[in-house]
Amino acid sequence: MINAIGYCDIRYVDSLSGLLKYYEALMQRGGLVARAGEVRSLKLGLILDLLKAVGIPEGHKSGLISAVLRGWDMNCRNRSIVQVEEELQAISISINALQNELAAAKSQWGPKARLRLDTAVLVALPLMPTDLKSDEVGTIQDLLRRTMNCLKAKMDG
Repeated sequence: MINAIGYCDIRYVDSLSGLLKYYEALMQRGGLVARAGEVRSLKLGLILDLLKAVGIPEGHKSGLISAVLRGWDMNCRNRSIVQVEEELQAISISINALQNELAAAKSQWGPKARLRLDTAVLVALPLMPTDLKSDEVGTIQDLLRRTMNCLKAKMDG
């Protein structure tokens, strides 16, 4: 649904806001910190949904999504409760940062607002090198860098 929204359509803000509220509610459930595997799955889901939402060329989008899926490390056997709490806090910080960007965008919507939001989404992705298999980190960082350059070129153009 979110991909069908027009590039400069302010409904993008509402759709993205709804997505963030959904994940925020999921992350606030009691006892989640004791279920590291579920936290990892929810984090991956949030990252993938955010990547699907951004208005980047399909080649960049599919490449990033495939690379994240291929590189995602679901192993949580060695994660302590403190690490899971830190992971939940990082996700919360990303969601809050994006909600602030959405509020600002909604009050100042203009022709480049979508590009600024897409850039903010990529910057706020709760994706850390420790989330990934070590052999995939460089590939994903390179894909993100190229995608950011693509958005910057659109912003300057």
